[in-house]
Amino acid sequence: MENVKTNDLIRNGGILLDIEGRDISLKTAKDGHTILVPQPSDNPEDPVNWSQTKKHLILLTIAWGALCADFTSAAPIPCIFLQGAEWHINPNRVNYANNLNVLMMGIGGLLWIPMISFWGRAPVLFWTCICGTLLTIGATLAPNFEVYYGMRATMGLFLTAPQTISIAYIKDIFFFHEHARKIGLWASLYISSPYLGPLLGNFIVGGTGKWEDVLWMCVGVCCLQLVLIVLFLDESYYNRTIPAEGQPPRGSRLMRITGVWQIKNHTGYFYTLTGALGRLAATITKPALLLLLLGYFMTFMWSIGINITTSILFATPQAFGGYGFSPTSVGYLYFTPIVAVIIGEIFGHFFNDYLAHRYIHKHKGVFEPEVRLTMIYLSSIFMVPGLILLGFALAQHMHYGVIVVGWGSFTIGVMLASVAVTTYAIDSYPNAPGEVSGFINFMRVIGGFTVGYYQQPWGAKVGYDASFGTQAAICALSLVPIAALHRYGKLLRFKGKEIK
Repeated sequence: MENVKTNDLIRNGGILLDIEGRDISLKTAKDGHTILVPQPSDNPEDPVNWSQTKKHLILLTIAWGALCADFTSAAPIPCIFLQGAEWHINPNRVNYANNLNVLMMGIGGLLWIPMISFWGRAPVLFWTCICGTLLTIGATLAPNFEVYYGMRATMGLFLTAPQTISIAYIKDIFFFHEHARKIGLWASLYISSPYLGPLLGNFIVGGTGKWEDVLWMCVGVCCLQLVLIVLFLDESYYNRTIPAEGQPPRGSRLMRITGVWQIKNHTGYFYTLTGALGRLAATITKPALLLLLLGYFMTFMWSIGINITTSILFATPQAFGGYGFSPTSVGYLYFTPIVAVIIGEIFGHFFNDYLAHRYIHKHKGVFEPEVRLTMIYLSSIFMVPGLILLGFALAQHMHYGVIVVGWGSFTIGVMLASVAVTTYAIDSYPNAPGEVSGFINFMRVIGGFTVGYYQQPWGAKVGYDASFGTQAAICALSLVPIAALHRYGKLLRFKGKEIK
């Protein structure tokens, strides 16, 4: 019987994931033929050996953390009219605080990534959550727009940490063949969060008429994240270059969460700060990743633009060209993208695995990451018509039911594409999950940040049918870099600087 190590599973740009009749000595999943990657050690402290209960409680924790960032970013959108009236400024100017919050999430996502290699995953999540919670309280108590503006910006810088660190956790604690499904579960909370926030925010504004109550809700969401971290989180970084007998004793979980254990065992176990920064710099030299980021940038950015445009248009009085909906009515409309995310997750949960298993069986047990890109083509079938329908509905002031269909269709596509993009990235660069996730998050939010400034005046100037039609065309064009990646990805994945 052939004895095979984890590194030997790499086969000509692919990875052996199924025995397919081979007589080899490998640890497999319960089905007896799916190869476990990485091959687990005999150490019970190895994160892939943790119990399913512990793994999924950690998945819940990091998914809630990812939700926390976009939820708190988008929930105050319905408050801009109340805040504008209180501070005697234009509501559009108040919304600049929300736009800057989005930008800082992109910057923060990159800022914290070197720290998870230098200091560890758990302490970065713990301390950024504490700082983000305190800043959210500061925004809630802000006496004027200037203080609110500053607090909102720095909130985004800290609360974004779980959005990028989560993928490192998923890669650390789950096996290769489990990644797509776990990322889908994580993304269902992550992608729905910028809609869940305004949904509840509109209900609160409609019920109490106080913008502060919406921010207090955000404080509660952050505090729940802190509770989940204290109860369930653990340090998932495990240096596999060190044999099981040479691994340092793990000690108290509280010490691992706060970062004390990492400091004591830093030398020889974690990266130096220079090494951690070098990993981030090397990641962006990968041409395959650049093509992937370009394609994602050209699609996801419009979801944030829709979020901003529809919420303002629906709340604007009919005399000024809006729909004149009450805040509570606007809140109900936000069920549309949330239901769409659930539909996308249910479909993708099974279809992603179907695509992978079909490819593996046809190629004698070998998997290649490019098979993940097939889902992106399918997502465009939902996104492009959804944007066109939404644009015509807004331009012609059609019944809100038409807007629901267009918005829902686009969001299903966004959900499918997001899981495919993230899974392809960590399948291609499994030794840099945090780094690739940081750049994906940056491209996602940098597009949303810019759209927040021009989406509304653009639609008002040329008509929403023309502006959303242009957005649909850009979404269609995004398939060009994806197709190039599909064709040449196997070659391009090995280009660029080595990620050490």
